[in-house]
Amino acid sequence: MIKELVQFTADILEDPVFRNLGVAPKEGLHIVLHIEKDEEQTRILEKPAFAGLYTKKADMSEWLLRCTDWWKASTMLGVVDTFKVFDVPAKAIHTVSPFCIGVKRTNLEGGSQYAENQLKGKTQVYDRINAYFAKAVALLDAAEDKIIADAFRIALNDRTKVQGWLDGTGVFQDLKDGNYVVFYLDLPLERYELANQKYLKEKLFNTADYNVPDEADPEVLHGTSNWLNSFPMKKPFLTHQSATFDIAGRISSKEAQMLQEFSEMNSRRPKLFPNPLPLFILYDERRCAFKIFKEDALTGEDKRKSYLEIIGELQKEHSGEVGNYYLLFLLGGEIRDFDYVSRFEFNLRSDGSPWLIQDMFNIGQELKIYTVKDLQEQILPPMFNNSLVVRRKDKDWIFHWFDDIEPAYCKSHNTFLLAMKFRKAFYDFIYKSKRQGITGNAIREILLTGILDDIRLDEYKNGRNSEGYNIRLKLNLLFSIHQFFSSKTNPTFMPENITSLRANLDRVAEGSAQIETDEQFAFAAGQVVDRIFYESNTADRSYKYLEPFLSQSDPERFKIAIGNFIKRYKHVEFPPRFRNTCSDVLTYPLQGDLQKLLPVFLAGAFSKSQLYWEKKEKSTSVGPDETESHTN
Repeated sequence: MIKELVQFTADILEDPVFRNLGVAPKEGLHIVLHIEKDEEQTRILEKPAFAGLYTKKADMSEWLLRCTDWWKASTMLGVVDTFKVFDVPAKAIHTVSPFCIGVKRTNLEGGSQYAENQLKGKTQVYDRINAYFAKAVALLDAAEDKIIADAFRIALNDRTKVQGWLDGTGVFQDLKDGNYVVFYLDLPLERYELANQKYLKEKLFNTADYNVPDEADPEVLHGTSNWLNSFPMKKPFLTHQSATFDIAGRISSKEAQMLQEFSEMNSRRPKLFPNPLPLFILYDERRCAFKIFKEDALTGEDKRKSYLEIIGELQKEHSGEVGNYYLLFLLGGEIRDFDYVSRFEFNLRSDGSPWLIQDMFNIGQELKIYTVKDLQEQILPPMFNNSLVVRRKDKDWIFHWFDDIEPAYCKSHNTFLLAMKFRKAFYDFIYKSKRQGITGNAIREILLTGILDDIRLDEYKNGRNSEGYNIRLKLNLLFSIHQFFSSKTNPTFMPENITSLRANLDRVAEGSAQIETDEQFAFAAGQVVDRIFYESNTADRSYKYLEPFLSQSDPERFKIAIGNFIKRYKHVEFPPRFRNTCSDVLTYPLQGDLQKLLPVFLAGAFSKSQLYWEKKEKSTSVGPDETESHTN
């Protein structure tokens, strides 16, 4: 992984335009001091060369651009690993340069931290200037640079002079505690970078205890990696107790710096890279991917192209063949996933044809999904009730692949558990083309659990069921996409099965055929239960009426429950189609597992009713042209 990241970063740094995109100084006050030298002494001029306030809404001036470069060359590790700054243990000075010093407003006179230090008798930033420069000057080799740094130290030790510079800006008193105040010396960037390189040579590693010089290049060190990594020197219980070695391996200081450069670029906003990030092994593919990154970033839009959008464009350029890359997912300063992708399949089918989500349960919508991106954005939101892949109005998507999912924001506890259980498998399916992780049983479990939850949560208000659309959509998904994940040659859940069950039910209702299979029984039972409830006069028209039947596991008890349901409405004169079907349901010798038939039972309950009056329809019934069951 380190090798691929280093190569990726090295290629990017060769492009001066891209590597400076999104670079900005810290929000706060920036003061550039000018140096005056003569034969006798070197001193800092009273009047700053530049003093200006930077906010996110401010325009970048030439001076602020220079301040940005100086800041980066003074704080590469200062704002990341605060234990490696020079101002220890207070850590209030966040720079590591002899030519720049940056603190937050809170630590200066009038700030809240300043007041707290004063109350507790602690030292202030002003008192630690000499200690800071004693360490910073050690980064310098040239005598002239040391003289300049010492003049800077003397100037900053003059509190009257420093306060005069601050007050002279006219904005210092309006700064918030979290804003930075940064003093720079007006020097060529190369001199900042020389000091910074010396600092980074050792500080980029976890510890100096295992540093060894390079045999060929004395300017290069090899040590333990500090990139998203810690070293358990003070935690023996984390170390190998029986290993014959102290460390697993070393990286070079050049590699360590490249990793730090990558982290810095990856932290910019708007983001320069997608997450997950493909790290292509071959140069031509790296170049093509980088071209897309750059063109996307140069648009100036806050929203960047996603990994799937980038892979989709690359696939067009490479005639559908994309692969041979590592996929890196970073979140919260941690590597959540790193894996090799030998071949990526963007289309769901190799011939480019779609998966068709047929509208078998009358929601008025059919879907065609062609790619894994369509699967992610059109199928996963309803499957997981907008908890795993979150669709938001007029905002970016939220993908909970590796972060914490808050149960309180999930539709039900079952939704939360399903998202946590299957999210890695769907991530691998969509982002790495590992399609074996999602099975037909998984699709059945997810959608059936969601349907049962929707039935439990349903309410009938304003003439409609709150969960009616969601249940029918999930049934459409179950009977449409289950076949694409099932290993069986003839899966139970297919659109053709629903068509066959409906045709058979017509024959049973007419009296020209009998129920012959368990699936036919379950579908017919759903139709019978739905029609009985349709004829009821209960005030609660929610789907909760189905719960007593859904909890049954014994076939005989299930049929007894249907018989008792009929007895409650014995005053209703049911039509012949209903009586023929009901008779077959109650006499069919079911021997199989009733719970396995639940989806087919629900399909019958939520299908268009086929047990209508043939001629004289009751005034309360929709009749043979009705488009839905009782819960319109």
